[in-house]
Amino acid sequence: MDPSNPGTTGAGRPEHPDGAMVEVWRAVAERGPASLSLFPGLEGEPVVGWVNQPMLDLLGSDLRDLLDQPLIVGSDSSWQSVVNSLILREQGGQDAGVLRRLDETSMDVLVDVVPLPAQDDSRPEDHRRWLVMLHPRQDAQTTAGVALAAAEQRLRAVAEQAPVGIFVSEAGIRLGFVNQRFADLLGADLHRLLGTTWMQVIHREDRAALLESLQKVLEGTSVDLTVRLVTGDEDHRWLRFRFAPTLTAERAAGFIGTAEDVTERRAKEERLAYQATHDPLTGLVNRRRLLDVLKGLMAGRRDHDRDFALLFLDIDGFKEINDRYGHEAGDRVLIEVARRLQRAAREYDVLARISGDEFVVVLRYVLEEEEAENTAQRHLRALEAPFVVAGQNLTLTASMGIAMPGAAESPEDYLRVADRLMYAAKATGRGMYKIASPPPTAGGQT
Repeated sequence: MDPSNPGTTGAGRPEHPDGAMVEVWRAVAERGPASLSLFPGLEGEPVVGWVNQPMLDLLGSDLRDLLDQPLIVGSDSSWQSVVNSLILREQGGQDAGVLRRLDETSMDVLVDVVPLPAQDDSRPEDHRRWLVMLHPRQDAQTTAGVALAAAEQRLRAVAEQAPVGIFVSEAGIRLGFVNQRFADLLGADLHRLLGTTWMQVIHREDRAALLESLQKVLEGTSVDLTVRLVTGDEDHRWLRFRFAPTLTAERAAGFIGTAEDVTERRAKEERLAYQATHDPLTGLVNRRRLLDVLKGLMAGRRDHDRDFALLFLDIDGFKEINDRYGHEAGDRVLIEVARRLQRAAREYDVLARISGDEFVVVLRYVLEEEEAENTAQRHLRALEAPFVVAGQNLTLTASMGIAMPGAAESPEDYLRVADRLMYAAKATGRGMYKIASPPPTAGGQT
């Protein structure tokens, strides 16, 4: 830029005696707010020596009306009076004023007056040069209200197109806004969900957990929660809520959140979890799940959790059944064995098929050997009733090992102890059992 010409964004005298001022004008012209500079006139009074285009636009004026003219004091525009009062200060400063344009419109402005540097610092104070900048102002409350209204309008526009339910509380747990997708998920009229009535569509068994979670949200913690919805049939729909607190300076006043129907996803996850922990043929728990159950019982904080006995069963002559009647008949035998063991078990016992024709029954809350033996005999008798396989009447027996509480130090050791006892029982004949407890002892017959 030519130092004698501030550029197309500003206008002024063709020559400027202070090189430092040229750099200031250059910056103002290219990047600054609405600005002008004041030079000492012939009689010492400040006159306008330079104006940038933003200032001309703000004033709605022409360069010829301003250049080499003093600021008019006492007009309807109070910003000129503010400039003159700030010039009287050695360091300038900031103050508020009113600007009246030629079109009779007015606006509040912040007036910023800055002394300009000069090469000649010996000039008198009344010959100082000044840079004047005007910044349009808005009332803070009005500005905040406009911003809030704009934000709410954007939220509504986005929310109505969102594929998930969106809701906003106005205070506490009362909802002040919900989108149509949220109403569709909950199966209720949109306007009925405002306030606290949305809680009524949550399954009563899940409301306590939801209220507890909402309390955490109101205290400032985000929450992710899945609950059931009231649907009017035996099946349940599952809804996943994500809550985020909306904070004020004093407290968490409310929340904003999303809702998503996860019924199908949850059913798929439950199927996968079931398949990972259950035997696909009989529906009993598998070895992996059995070890988890035993680990949990052995680590239980209540003493009676650890009072369990373990029955290890192996079907006598199962290989011959498979060889003679085929694997399909063998599978039917395993299914029937599982069914009969379930009928003989108590509701709080755990049944597992751990491999082939090997089954395990975990007897909960058992401490005495006599109770364990009586239960073992009940299971063995349940297997003896004849049933038809491949057109043939079969009578099953099983050999069993019984490990009492304290017989081992780990789940795997429990299975090994009971397995050894089962083989010891099988060596004595069909339908026999042996029992071990600390110190191990063995018993003999069904």
